[in-house]
Amino acid sequence: MVRNCLLVMTILLLTLPACGIPVSHVDWIDLVQFNGIQYLAVGGYFEAAGSRGLVEADLGPEFARVKNRLAATHLFVPQCCQDGDAAYLDKGTAVYIVKGYNPESRLAAYRDGSLVLFEADTNPKAQTGADLLDIGGKVQYIGVNSAEDGATELASITDPEQVAVLVEMVLGSPVDQTHLTQVNIKYLIAFHLRDDTIVTRAYSPESGELHRGIFLPDAFVTAVEQALSAATPMPP
Repeated sequence: MVRNCLLVMTILLLTLPACGIPVSHVDWIDLVQFNGIQYLAVGGYFEAAGSRGLVEADLGPEFARVKNRLAATHLFVPQCCQDGDAAYLDKGTAVYIVKGYNPESRLAAYRDGSLVLFEADTNPKAQTGADLLDIGGKVQYIGVNSAEDGATELASITDPEQVAVLVEMVLGSPVDQTHLTQVNIKYLIAFHLRDDTIVTRAYSPESGELHRGIFLPDAFVTAVEQALSAATPMPP
């Protein structure tokens, strides 16, 4: 599998096809790409249980239009995606800025009459968390969710000062997207925003990685552990 193309492949005839080798079926992760940034659909790869859906009033100006629908055109595993590619948006679909958010972080588009929110996953120019997540000054509280279902909140961090400090840690932490950590993804960190949407990312306490490639300091790990400890009822 080619990671930077964000493919999920259902292989019926071949187990590990190389780029350019035909496969019997390819299931694309729900993505769009513009300016080298790959965005994934919220509610697909990024779960956001409890987040409100977007409405037309959330839309800003048109940002770009889809040039190519991958699911309709590619019979082979491509070497990489190109700007203007989308997995399941039709060619010519307008993609919009989301009001109040940097377009390098969030975009939106209509599909089948409903708005789909896309959030940045891979940005080759990203150096810190702020290059992927536009959440500064926007977080109401931080939830620590179970990785099993993505929705069960195991603990929460609600103190405004602590929330602000942790968000700054995320935004200032270094980014390394050259590899994918798959070790001990115990939790999802859910940033509950003031506009009632939620940014949710997988989190590995062992590596300190917040998806994708944001490496958080030990102080963030400690804050999560303390929140989980405080939320765990004492034995009788």
